[in-house]
Amino acid sequence: MPAIRQQTTLQGPCTITGRGYWSGLVNTLTFLPAPAGTGIRFFRQDLSDEQGIEAVAENCQGLSLRTCLGSGQMRFEMIEHVMAALSGLQVDNVLVRCTAAEMPGLDGSSYPLALALSTVGTIALKASRPQLNLQQPLRVGTDMAWVMIQPAERFEIEYQLDYGPNSPILACEYSATIQPEIFLNEISPARTFITRSDADALRLQGVATHVTDRDLIVFDAKGPVDRSLRFVNETARHKALDVLGDLAVVGADLLGSVTAYRSGHQLNGQLAARLRELLLNQSDTVGQLFDNQGQRRAA
Repeated sequence: MPAIRQQTTLQGPCTITGRGYWSGLVNTLTFLPAPAGTGIRFFRQDLSDEQGIEAVAENCQGLSLRTCLGSGQMRFEMIEHVMAALSGLQVDNVLVRCTAAEMPGLDGSSYPLALALSTVGTIALKASRPQLNLQQPLRVGTDMAWVMIQPAERFEIEYQLDYGPNSPILACEYSATIQPEIFLNEISPARTFITRSDADALRLQGVATHVTDRDLIVFDAKGPVDRSLRFVNETARHKALDVLGDLAVVGADLLGSVTAYRSGHQLNGQLAARLRELLLNQSDTVGQLFDNQGQRRAA
């Protein structure tokens, strides 16, 4: 079993700016160092609430095409790429100050975020990072789409992508042990993708009308439109990136092997919620044992 590591934060601030896919609004994200125990906390600079919202499962909602945090005005949309970058690089405590609700789409990947964060670097704090040790497998979904996690000595993700023989997106797989260097080089560059028919349907609804074929990967019957894939299995890598970002809201290092088959943000979010419950119950149990031992020692 890996040793429990120390919590981390950034060595200094960094910023990144881009437009949201859905809203088209420009959003500048400022990442600031934070003390141990803060977690990942999002703030809206255009609103007056100084408390912000912690990015944990009970505050999240997995939608079909994105993951959102908060509710009402205090809302943050499409947080999965930001969370994947922070989790993949093991940045545990940070304040994320935003000038709009939707996170920047950038080039469709987490690489610009990961590059900015890794350039600043992290420092260790004087507190241990929570670690969730699974006792048995957990699975959510159906035979058509599912995601599961099994006990393991390290955190691994495998994604199996298969939209059927009639899809222009070819079936492929990707698996990796999640470590900062692997995330930065192999996972973070994988970009968001969509079929031409789905993109056209969204535009007819008045959604993402500003997004072009250069902002993400669009597939038609002949394959990627005017783009070259960064990896043969880039689509599966991006879905693994989404799984990582969606599970980051558990708020702990996971010791488990995750396998996902055609899962999306909603299924990922359901698994994250189950794991978050296990973590909180584990913390309560540890606290009770400590109290009981303390009472016995005092006696």
